[in-house]
Amino acid sequence: MYIPRLVVAGTHSGVGKTTLATGLMISLKRRGRQVQAYKVGPDYIDPSYHAAATGRPSRNLDRWLLGSQLNPVFARSAAGHWAVIEGVMGMYDGLSGTAGYGSTADVAKELKAPVLLIVDAASMARSVAALVHGFRSFDAEVEVAGVILNRVKSAAQERLLRAALKEIDIKVAGCLPREGWIKLPERHLGLVPVGEQALPDEYLDSLANFMDEYMDLDLVESVMLSAREFDALEPRAHGFLPTLVKSLPRQRQSHRTPGHGGKYWRLGIARDEAFLFYYADALELLPAYGFQPVVFSPLHDRELPADLDALFLGGGFPELHLEALSNNHTFLASVRAFVASGRPIYAECGGFMYLGEVVKNFEGKVYPMAGVIPMRTEMTSRLQGMGYREGVLAADTFLGPRGTVVRGHEFHYSKAVFHGTIQPAYTLYRNGQPEGMDGYARDNVVASYVHLHFAGFPELLANWAHWLAAKR
Repeated sequence: MYIPRLVVAGTHSGVGKTTLATGLMISLKRRGRQVQAYKVGPDYIDPSYHAAATGRPSRNLDRWLLGSQLNPVFARSAAGHWAVIEGVMGMYDGLSGTAGYGSTADVAKELKAPVLLIVDAASMARSVAALVHGFRSFDAEVEVAGVILNRVKSAAQERLLRAALKEIDIKVAGCLPREGWIKLPERHLGLVPVGEQALPDEYLDSLANFMDEYMDLDLVESVMLSAREFDALEPRAHGFLPTLVKSLPRQRQSHRTPGHGGKYWRLGIARDEAFLFYYADALELLPAYGFQPVVFSPLHDRELPADLDALFLGGGFPELHLEALSNNHTFLASVRAFVASGRPIYAECGGFMYLGEVVKNFEGKVYPMAGVIPMRTEMTSRLQGMGYREGVLAADTFLGPRGTVVRGHEFHYSKAVFHGTIQPAYTLYRNGQPEGMDGYARDNVVASYVHLHFAGFPELLANWAHWLAAKR
């Protein structure tokens, strides 16, 4: 396949990757390119900015969550488009516990994509050449095709920086001044997602104009067009990290599983300002396994849609909407009735919190929730969980039998306290060592802090559909 593409990487976190990658997407779109956006890693929020820029869902390229499915996921969605891939953290940084695995550089190599490296040049001169030379030579398989100099203070500094980079024969794709207005809004989990508040058209237009003025977009397009042909069926032989829990094999089913009587199972998906964390490729996979997505809002709807067969409550920011969620009594009652009917409900992080009895906010005020799980959750000022997790189902569930191995990611400031003895959803492992239990699994409910990516583990959807068929 021939896919014009590039990776926008950074020397470290905070260099402006999301802002500049989003700006590039807008500028390329204004030049008539069909842009498909991507984010390296598990992040849900940065892709919301990409979607605002391109008008189509952004996709996550996470090697831990997708494994051998990463290349096919990219190939399916990138075909016929210009692919702009925003990196994660510093270019060689990874979260998996294995050196470099899943880093921006690792994904760039996997996708044979050239890299534009963003440097925060605010306090630099000739040393910029040493820095860029180190990033370019650290791994010869990574193609650093150019540099974007960000937060440059003056024309005089720009001349010094360009002269230094000319010494090592690296192209400068952009030299951008420090501009406070382009900074995106942040809070406790990072950037504020676009799903909560739309980016004004004036901001997007101004950002595109800014990029047009200070970026060499002809060079950017030339870099993208220089990318080699891409074969989704030939991942690097050493690329896939083996399952760490070797004694417990994954439960594999790859065939399409239709719904009952040739119809599709109606899968209700919570999606509004409070629940907005979903992976685009996972949602698009649902019909192939017999599920018809039906979107609803715990914030705004008075009750669940009729005739649903199953529920999926994703993550998000319920902690910012506790009063409205708690006061929507008729909707909470419909969730309790749904669970009492025996139909399955799967919940992650924010959805997990919503199914508990109460949530205490940052100020200490308590709000009643659905009361499906005997649990209280409390928002804290400190991060309570972050990073990749390998989980083993601790009981037979609709997602799979006891012992099924999955991979996920967690990032949350809340902590859960259960009442009495409960059946956890997973035994968690890190680097092959048990790390404790997480979540709740009982009968038709599976919920935890761990976010899964069903495009990397489609057998979970097949198991879910089989469970539904068996119950009919």
